[in-house]
Amino acid sequence: MNNQTTEIDLLELLFFIKKKSISIIFSMAAALILAIVFLLVEKDEVNISYEIKINSDAPSMIINCNADFDCKSNFIESIIKGISDRFTIQADERTKVINLTWRGNASEKPIADAAIKTIYQKINSWYIQDYQAYKRIIDDNKNNVMNGSELYTKIAFITKLDYSKEKDFIFISKSDVSKKYKTGIFIVLSLMIGFILSTFYHLTKRSIIEYNEKKIFKKTQIN
Repeated sequence: MNNQTTEIDLLELLFFIKKKSISIIFSMAAALILAIVFLLVEKDEVNISYEIKINSDAPSMIINCNADFDCKSNFIESIIKGISDRFTIQADERTKVINLTWRGNASEKPIADAAIKTIYQKINSWYIQDYQAYKRIIDDNKNNVMNGSELYTKIAFITKLDYSKEKDFIFISKSDVSKKYKTGIFIVLSLMIGFILSTFYHLTKRSIIEYNEKKIFKKTQIN
């Protein structure tokens, strides 16, 4: 019995939507036009993406982070934020990659590429300075009480590694430019929103009318 009632309600709803189809189609068309206008206005808005791969860990990373990739990426993130606040930074633990995204106009690509070049130079410079700082600790503490400690052993091992080649520290991929708004998805969503809002409006209006009619009918019955 409940199934039959549900089927009747569903059929009634479909008939109601069919009855209001012209209005619903008009709403969907209006939503589509607005979406197309928006896409035309925003046609030059893009996402410019880069990937940073850590090829060699700095002494600070090894001592403070061990195998914690998020900890290592925090070192990189602090350098990037000191250069530009235009990048969205996201560390991917699974792929061991730091993703950078510049959101803006397509004409800003040279600015983004210049910022990436500066970031690359600053990170490499930091690696070298970090290595040299820990090497000085070893050189200054050969006969110190620190000699023989676990920290001293770690630093001594690290400074034996080759940190002289900048290309060994990080790798930054070439820029990948993509549209900020996917045309197909955006249009489909606008049509769905137009359909849902129009249908909701008509159903709400119908419910209000039916409620008022029942209210008037009850009053007449009482009188």
